[in-house]
Amino acid sequence: MSRIARGLTAVAVVVLVVAAWPTVAGAHTGFESSEPADGAVLDAPVDAITLRFSGAAEPAGEGFVVLDPVLGPREPTSVTRSAEGVFELGFDPAIAGGEVGVRWSVRAPDAHPIDGSFRFTVTAPAGGSTSGALTPESGESLEDFLVGERTSPGGRLLADASRFLSMGATMIAVGFLVFCLTVMRGTRRELRLLLFWVRRAGVVIVVGTAGDAIGQVVHQAGGFGAVVDPGAYWSVLGGSLGVSLGARLVGGAIIATRARLVMVHARHARDVVRSISARVPIGAGAVRVADRPDGGAQERDLAWELDRRGAFALVGFVLVLVSHVMDGHTVTEGSRWLTGTASSVHVLAAAVWVGGVAALALVIRDRWRRDEPTHSLVMVIRYSVVATLALAVVAMAGVYLAVVILGAPSELWSTAWGRMFVAKFVIVAVAAAFGAHNHHVIVPALEVSEEHPDAVARLRATLVKEVWTLTGVTLLTALLVRAASTV
Repeated sequence: MSRIARGLTAVAVVVLVVAAWPTVAGAHTGFESSEPADGAVLDAPVDAITLRFSGAAEPAGEGFVVLDPVLGPREPTSVTRSAEGVFELGFDPAIAGGEVGVRWSVRAPDAHPIDGSFRFTVTAPAGGSTSGALTPESGESLEDFLVGERTSPGGRLLADASRFLSMGATMIAVGFLVFCLTVMRGTRRELRLLLFWVRRAGVVIVVGTAGDAIGQVVHQAGGFGAVVDPGAYWSVLGGSLGVSLGARLVGGAIIATRARLVMVHARHARDVVRSISARVPIGAGAVRVADRPDGGAQERDLAWELDRRGAFALVGFVLVLVSHVMDGHTVTEGSRWLTGTASSVHVLAAAVWVGGVAALALVIRDRWRRDEPTHSLVMVIRYSVVATLALAVVAMAGVYLAVVILGAPSELWSTAWGRMFVAKFVIVAVAAAFGAHNHHVIVPALEVSEEHPDAVARLRATLVKEVWTLTGVTLLTALLVRAASTV
């Protein structure tokens, strides 16, 4: 590995660590104000509290709880909405007798929760019964009440980790499929190897999606006890988030059980990509290798194609991709269908790129270990056509999503979403630089001697580094879906 390649890897690692440092949980609805305001001092009992949010919101978890200086923790007698994102909390009897704490927890339309607290003081004495008054021995202090957990950090961690697993598995399943249909010509054994990983990726999508759903429920309900509470699932997953996760769950199950019908250990099929790649101006030597009569025949005999039975299995891949229309920022930012389509196309193009690199590395490694000709140059040329198109689509869709989600350029560094977007952009640039390194350094060496051990070893090492770099891209992609764009 050259010094440049090692330097690029170091940059990618540093950027990923920095990007993952900020808190990534959040939502697009923010807290605006309250009446009484935080820190206010009132001389009359309070029978109503108003909370205003910057967007639509629904009570989540414990909802709204007040620490009454006389009666202790209590919920509102009534909760009404006078406008979108405005809640009127009624209290009977009225609150009086000292310092008051208010704790709130809501979720945005994308079902992701936010919470907070504030305090105010009522100097008027309390009236009525004080049989429930707090005592220093049994009562909860105001400070403890205000910082108390309304959501479960363990649930958030489970949801984030599970979402990363399902996103990574999507990259493999979709990317390997496209690689097989556009680039790969190989033996039945090699095709089965890729199919093995496609189906295992389907299993991981199912497991990751289920973990994401459980994590969201635990996070919003405030504890792992909600795992066995059907009402908690309905409360958290009853909207678009549940539809999104359900589509992903079904899609993953179809991929895991029916992917064998998508790819056929087929006949001597014509290689369309080969004819295209032979005209790519990578270099005279590369064109001659790709175009020579024995180039494809010596490489391998078999290619995968779709058959009529594969239509149903394709439904699984489609469901996994379109599930991104109903989750995260696509629910709250811009035109839902335009943003959702851009999000799904972004994931598809990223999968073609990420999964393609992984498939290329896997096939070359498998041939290398069995001491067979790798035919690396031919596959790299073919894959470069697909990867270039995928990278262009990734860039265009990513820029569109950034423009829609971010309200101003300053949010690139002032919000969690913006910071992670910048980090993702840098890491994508590093991964693209690995591709450029292959194009300008390794491909010319392979043109001189297609199976030269040093050249093939350098290609394998670069592909492995690129795979790990793209793993960081996948992680940030998973976190960006639900990262805060308002704080």
